[in-house]
Amino acid sequence: MKKASSYFISASFLITILFLSACGPLYDPINITGKVVNSSDNQPISEALVKITSPTELVSETFSDESGEFFFEDVEVDTLVDMTFEVTKEGFVTETVTVSASPEQDLTVPSIAVTSTEVDEGDDSGGVSGATGGAAAIVLTNLASEVINISETGGNVNSAFTFEVQDSTGRPIGPQNAVDVNFVITNGPGGAEGISPEVVRTNENGTVTSNIFAGNVAGNLSIEARIERPEVGLTIRSKPILLTIHGGFPDLEHFSIAADVFNFEGLAINGNRNPITVIVGDKFSNPAKPGTPVYFNTTGGVIQGSGVTDDDGEVEVELISGDPRPSDGFLTIRAHTFDENDQEIVRTIPVLFSGPPSSQNITVTPNSFDIPANGSQRFNMEITDVNGNALPFNTSITVTPSDGMTVDGDVDITIPNTLGSGEGITQFSFTAQDSDEETSERQEVTIRIEVETPGGFTASKTISGIKAKGL
Repeated sequence: MKKASSYFISASFLITILFLSACGPLYDPINITGKVVNSSDNQPISEALVKITSPTELVSETFSDESGEFFFEDVEVDTLVDMTFEVTKEGFVTETVTVSASPEQDLTVPSIAVTSTEVDEGDDSGGVSGATGGAAAIVLTNLASEVINISETGGNVNSAFTFEVQDSTGRPIGPQNAVDVNFVITNGPGGAEGISPEVVRTNENGTVTSNIFAGNVAGNLSIEARIERPEVGLTIRSKPILLTIHGGFPDLEHFSIAADVFNFEGLAINGNRNPITVIVGDKFSNPAKPGTPVYFNTTGGVIQGSGVTDDDGEVEVELISGDPRPSDGFLTIRAHTFDENDQEIVRTIPVLFSGPPSSQNITVTPNSFDIPANGSQRFNMEITDVNGNALPFNTSITVTPSDGMTVDGDVDITIPNTLGSGEGITQFSFTAQDSDEETSERQEVTIRIEVETPGGFTASKTISGIKAKGL
């Protein structure tokens, strides 16, 4: 009995494996769009029959609409495959193009130009007639997109392009002069980008179509089409196609945040604005794909809720001073987005809502003095906002003595952009010295400390003392 049961389990397991194998990889079907135009004037051609002729398992057909556009819905592409499209219409030469398609990536076929079979009687303009000659030039006629995305990032990761091969008179070469056209990447970021197919033979209209696929590194690239004609010792080259590969998904190690001002004058002012910038890179250290959303929130004031990355992976929003205002002045800004696994990644940064100055927060030691003739006195000074934090960035502090004295040291101060405190931020020192050379009796003198923030808040303190005029 045990042996029979073992055979039954093995058979069931085998059937399951065979069933799963038969199902194959599961991919969402793609949509395919394109357009049929007249080769003579690029006007749309309606009611043209458009067929997918290969691969055979994807054979289908449709007609172009009044705008010349055609559409195939839910095409089941489960691997990178070359698809051939055939366009036929009475009165026009049948045209075929081959374009590469990828799983789960909607495909835009380059415009398919068809040529009328009607005979042009010509005119007196000196037009060229007769059979076309051999290949003499290569001209780009269509580029689906100048911008593609890094592979596996979603969106458009490839771009189809079409060249026309012309004879020496500028006419498309005919089938009797068909040639192979080689496509070469002449410059690129070196992230395994590629062209498929790399070699295409001209069709009866003298055109060739291929695709450029992005690799895993962002940057600029250029493509060149080449024809070798050894029988006449000629290499024909096209002008380069220039494209840009944009970056991939955000990566935590390449995600950073900064504030324009750290000690921001926000405690006593509504509507003051402070730019907050994030830079989002992908795992290859390139800027993330343009249009990547980044979201923001804050524990103090108000912040614009979101933004999208530009070509450099940057997003800028503004922190706006207002309620709630943290009791200690410090708030936290949070920026978050999502990586390639759809996992949230977060960066945070502290910002200080600096408050206004007050005379109670200006401390000078000693607070009185007696300077002998030709002598001096050193002073220590601490100046903070109402919370004991640094005053706002670019706050000015000046120390001014009365006549007969000079001061040096920290006497003309500008508060730096900082979250800190201490020397040069909240703590300062200066020296006052007798500067009167005439002999006289001792006299009362003062030293005045004045503070003014960028928002116009002011405070001051004056200390008094005695000095003797010296010889």
